[in-house]
Amino acid sequence: MCYTIPNSGVIWTWDKVLTLVLMILCGAAVFFGLYIVYAFFAFFTIEGLEFMNILTHGGREFGRYPFSIYGSGVLKFLTYVIPLALFQYYPLLYLLDREKSVFYMLTPLISLLFIIPCFAFFRFGLRRYKSTGS
Repeated sequence: MCYTIPNSGVIWTWDKVLTLVLMILCGAAVFFGLYIVYAFFAFFTIEGLEFMNILTHGGREFGRYPFSIYGSGVLKFLTYVIPLALFQYYPLLYLLDREKSVFYMLTPLISLLFIIPCFAFFRFGLRRYKSTGS
């Protein structure tokens, strides 16, 4: 980031700095939520949960390119189901001046709503957990 920020060509104003901070903090929160869901599945299986890697590591790989290149179906999935686009794609459009709406600046905050069902799933798993007794 020390190299990229000064060389990005973005004219950094207070709102764009705030957007970048929100992208980082809310992105960390969404990935935290994904790992909470990962823990939820661990209550119910003894098998490996490699399919969760699609969302965690795959989400990081998806973020290397603009989400729009994957098509509208993937963009909708990454917006409404797993909100990776809410803290990566839409705020980046605001940073690059492709969108002027303040809504795009604040979309990382909307991604925090993802934490609610993540904790609900985890609490459900805790209530249903049965120890092996050993």
